[in-house]
Amino acid sequence: MRISTITTVLLILSLPFFLSGCSISYSGGKSSDSISASLDSISDSSSGGDDSSAASAANNYAEDVIAATADYASNQSGVERFLQVISSIARAHGVVDWEREQLTYTSMGKGLKQADVDEKTIVTLTYFQGLMNRSDYLLVLKSYRQS
Repeated sequence: MRISTITTVLLILSLPFFLSGCSISYSGGKSSDSISASLDSISDSSSGGDDSSAASAANNYAEDVIAATADYASNQSGVERFLQVISSIARAHGVVDWEREQLTYTSMGKGLKQADVDEKTIVTLTYFQGLMNRSDYLLVLKSYRQS
């Protein structure tokens, strides 16, 4: 039986709710290489946790945000879609408030650099226009410049 894409996306989006209360850590590799069409490339695995797995989990979160931002910048997908993807990534990685997480913004800067966005055109991307008057924008730029 073939499950429709919408059903698949809904199942993936509901996964964090089913996993709540579990101890989650992530494998050593990237949990996704691309976030282009759907969220079905995000995966995680359950196991015990320690400092190295916490660092690995943070690294996997960062890699997913980088990939989502590069996709957003390259494909000019809508800001609403971008926010949904970032929110889903955060939930999948156990990040409660991604908008207050500095790693989110430093990863976005790296994603913009990965997408070969010219620094002067970052502000033309709708999402980043809204960040211009916030300190988070400085994190994006600093990370972009260091990438």
